[in-house]
Amino acid sequence: MQLSAVLLFAVIPRSVAIQGSSVLIPKGLNATTPEISNKERRHLFAKRFTHDFEEGLLPDLHLKKDLNNLNLLERQETSKEAKDYVFSGICGLAIFLLAASMHWFNEERSAKMDVLLSTGLEECTSVDADSALIENRGRLVHVQGRTCGKIPLADPQFQDAAISNCLKLQSTVEVLEWVPSCMSVQTAQNDKDGKSVPRFHTEWTTTHHESARFRQPSPKNPRLPGGIILGTTTSICDHVELGRFSLSTDMLSHFRGYEPAMERLPDMVQTCGITFYANPKDGFFYGRPWLRPSATAKAEVLGRHQEGDLRVRFMCVPDCDATVVAVQCHKDGQDTFVPYRVVARGPCTNESQDRIKLVEEGEKPYKDYIRHDRCMTGGVATCCCCPCNTVACFTSQEVVTEEIFYISDSLEPAEKPFKQAVQRNPLRVWNLRLAGWLLTYLSMGLLFRPFGDALAVLSVFGRFATRIMLAMIALSSWTLIVGAAYVSYRPSMALKCCFGLGIIVGVPIAWDRLSMGS
Repeated sequence: MQLSAVLLFAVIPRSVAIQGSSVLIPKGLNATTPEISNKERRHLFAKRFTHDFEEGLLPDLHLKKDLNNLNLLERQETSKEAKDYVFSGICGLAIFLLAASMHWFNEERSAKMDVLLSTGLEECTSVDADSALIENRGRLVHVQGRTCGKIPLADPQFQDAAISNCLKLQSTVEVLEWVPSCMSVQTAQNDKDGKSVPRFHTEWTTTHHESARFRQPSPKNPRLPGGIILGTTTSICDHVELGRFSLSTDMLSHFRGYEPAMERLPDMVQTCGITFYANPKDGFFYGRPWLRPSATAKAEVLGRHQEGDLRVRFMCVPDCDATVVAVQCHKDGQDTFVPYRVVARGPCTNESQDRIKLVEEGEKPYKDYIRHDRCMTGGVATCCCCPCNTVACFTSQEVVTEEIFYISDSLEPAEKPFKQAVQRNPLRVWNLRLAGWLLTYLSMGLLFRPFGDALAVLSVFGRFATRIMLAMIALSSWTLIVGAAYVSYRPSMALKCCFGLGIIVGVPIAWDRLSMGS
């Protein structure tokens, strides 16, 4: 045994502690040697020990003990590496899903905006307002003509205020009352007390001020007559036509060319037993609650105003020229319009089916239309699609044009609504793209970590071969997502994306092959 120990010390002069036992290391294979890995070092240990045992330099007991320790260490390191690879794979997959979601929503919104403006302008057709042709239903049309209110329009408070050939009628009722002033009056007595007297003035207001709420001392406001509603009231004609097309109430909200309606109204209007007299000088009708209708009362009301007097002003939008750019449809027995929105168009659908989709999409409420940006909403599905919905919430804050539904009270060309469309902010678009590229690059590095240097197949790039390959994968995945975003709206753009994918993948590979050949 002493001879064996001497031989072992002479042949293997160095040792290292492994799992509580001493493992002998051959000379020249120090544990601090950086040129070889631990796995290669273990194989060299085993080979050297086997050689020494065959030469009779090591006893059988020492060889088995050292080999068992080496195998135990190798199993532990293999298990640790497997856990690291699984963890990196899970993290890489999660990051890739986040990056893909970011790319998808960013590129889909850009694709919809591109198709809405470019395809919409190409498909827009100018038609005559007096000829609502059936073949134009479901198409984006540009219509010009003169609107016409078909039924008289009356104010809900003043039944005498009824006019014809009008789209909208607006009334604003005000009362003359005492209201607090911003400044207060200082007196000698109040200066001593450190207080101030509130100041009031009279003005025409659309809000009734209760005197009991004023700071005392204060003047008294008369009680407002029962049934009078202060403020502005707008009435819209129920039947307005543009040639042979009918305009809905939502479309009439775009007409804002108000003008005074006094010339269209009688000299006196009444409501709640109060008579209002027209004053052509300022365009208002004035009334006093406790006066009976007479010439004297008219002169008194128009000559001098006092607290509690009422006045009303009528404004109207008369028949005028109009321009509409929207999708023609047939609804409730009349030809009318709905918004033009982007719809998916498959390669197997025909033109009539696409027109039906345009009408159905335009008839949806706007809130339901924009909810399509979310994958799933409500319940557990919202948690499952958390990355998608998070990116959707971030991108949905943009103020962009989602549809073409242009109504103007003047004659405008068909290109104007497309020129006035609010497009996406390029800075936001490219920031999302850069973030998606970086996240995809990081996720690919984690997913392909177990393969080591297997990705370094492009030897022409040297030590950057692995990084170039990861960048190629990141750009290729982005190109595929862009193509998927366009394939349902513009297939030609999807083909261009496939061509770009071929360039991203083919150029580096061709360069590597040419370099190897030369």
